[in-house]
Amino acid sequence: MPVLLLPALLALAFCGFIRPAAAEPITVRSAILELNPEQPSEKTLGRLDYLGGLILAGEDSRFGGYSGLVVDADGGGLWAISDTGHWLRLEFAANEAVPTGIARAEILPLLDQAGRPVATRRDRDAEALRRTGDGRWLVAFERSHRIWTYAQPGGPATGEVALPLAAVEQPSNGGVEAIAALPGGALLLFSEELAAGEEASAAWLKSGTGWRDLAWPLRDGFRPTDAAVIPANVAGAGDVLVLERFFTLLEGPKARLRRTPAAALAIPGPLPSGVVAEWARPWSVDNMEALDVRRAADGSAWLYVMSDDNRNPLQRTLLMVFRLRP
Repeated sequence: MPVLLLPALLALAFCGFIRPAAAEPITVRSAILELNPEQPSEKTLGRLDYLGGLILAGEDSRFGGYSGLVVDADGGGLWAISDTGHWLRLEFAANEAVPTGIARAEILPLLDQAGRPVATRRDRDAEALRRTGDGRWLVAFERSHRIWTYAQPGGPATGEVALPLAAVEQPSNGGVEAIAALPGGALLLFSEELAAGEEASAAWLKSGTGWRDLAWPLRDGFRPTDAAVIPANVAGAGDVLVLERFFTLLEGPKARLRRTPAAALAIPGPLPSGVVAEWARPWSVDNMEALDVRRAADGSAWLYVMSDDNRNPLQRTLLMVFRLRP
């Protein structure tokens, strides 16, 4: 190679021309998940209609730990991010767009800005994933608190979202758990552990170049784990759905969905919300951490909820699909 070409090639590499990581096929087994295994005919949960779900298990030792997801616009598959530092791609076998199995699965490493796999546990603890209206992919990390931007899954990080100081100083294992991408390019972040006054966790709204402090009221021991916006051309478009989790050894896991009106984001003070659904055993539930919403062909909002198994053999990776009733 001529010596004069080397600097030019290096410059191209570090300006975003680094080749994306190669996808590695893996085998993911699935079984049909009933909403309530004790009463399989049960299909209603609060203001949700249960469309179907899957229990997922990977034969690859890396499978698990999924804390954020983005579903395809047509519902044909999804991308998920693991807190162990990889992307998961799933393509569904489906019946009327409801997943009935896994047709294809792949794993790709999570890369830094130089195109290297993120190596240390502290740096690769990804907790939230969201795709913005302009096509960027946002990944939020805790322990080393930051949000990196990606042009595509499997590619190198292309930038970083400047966070408010309080978000950088969150507890090590209790950082940004949820990113909601709002219409017009605004972002809404939720902290899992950072307090915002009495009985509330911190949240931040970014519109334009600045951040505004918000507060998410906590109820009954639940804490936020993900958030998504009801898409355009759906009843309630722009409203924010917040997924929450609860766990004690005595009561086990619980999950809850709350809804905040879009108009409330412009009003100072704690965010108001109403409960959409709450569930616990015997209903199917685990450590529910990931949420996305898409507009279905009939104009309704379909919700996809996924659990983080913590790579614990006593837990499961569940994928549940609901229709939101107006």
